[in-house]
Amino acid sequence: MEGMELKPRFDELQKIFDRCIQHACRVFEERIATKTARLDPGQRQEQERLEYNRIADELAELYLHHSGLSDLRFCYSEPAFLWEGGFFEALHADEKKKYLAFSAPSFDYSRYEQDNTAYDTELPYFSAVVNIVVRERYAAYLRQRKISISESSQKSASIAVPPIAETENPFDSILTDEQIAYLAAAVNDVKMFNVSLSADELKAIFACKPEAIVRSNNNRLVAFFFSGLSSRGLITPNWQSVIANHKLFLTKDTSRDKYINQSDLSTATNYIRDVGVEGKYATLEKYLMQVKRL
Repeated sequence: MEGMELKPRFDELQKIFDRCIQHACRVFEERIATKTARLDPGQRQEQERLEYNRIADELAELYLHHSGLSDLRFCYSEPAFLWEGGFFEALHADEKKKYLAFSAPSFDYSRYEQDNTAYDTELPYFSAVVNIVVRERYAAYLRQRKISISESSQKSASIAVPPIAETENPFDSILTDEQIAYLAAAVNDVKMFNVSLSADELKAIFACKPEAIVRSNNNRLVAFFFSGLSSRGLITPNWQSVIANHKLFLTKDTSRDKYINQSDLSTATNYIRDVGVEGKYATLEKYLMQVKRL
């Protein structure tokens, strides 16, 4: 089936995931709200900190046992994560066939509520996907509560609270100046952006303090470049969220100033998994293969 023919089927499956996820998220959020309702602010923050650590441990365990679901950490907030993320592409051929053959109207929620693994044979990893997305969204909810409480406290404080220093290395980059200069040549060679970058300009981008926001000529090349650096241990595996959160690049569409977001990068990353290493991709790959030797 072509992509557009598959989309309606994925939309129906997404509705099933959404119903299960939304119910569980609501239970988690109501439970922590009830637990902390009668606590003072300090006690509430401590309770939520412990809850966040518990969820983080559960997520680590889930990812440890389901490495094929690791892309969910980058797209869990997307309304159509099943279509936009790399989960389906990570499945084996026989597992993909099960998803494509499944009849969405046959899903029995009462059966799922009695046993959340009841559909794992018909829809491989169904319960694991739900568990991961629920916990990722719940963790994001707890982080947002912490930010809201912090902002509220700062507003009510009589003494100005100094801002929290941003991390000096958001990409966790271990690139040397020599390597960055070499990579600047790579970026310019394939015309990744609408302008050429100097070594200093690329270094500023890796520090998330660009001198000017450049426009991507090809999101797939951007994904190939940063994914290649990540797979070689030179930058963080979370490079997609770093780029999106710091609004580092504009999209190719010159009719409007839209920053590349995590969904754009996730889609591009899914594409490059199957792309042949030829043309500009082959050129970039040569640079990436050489950079660790510098």
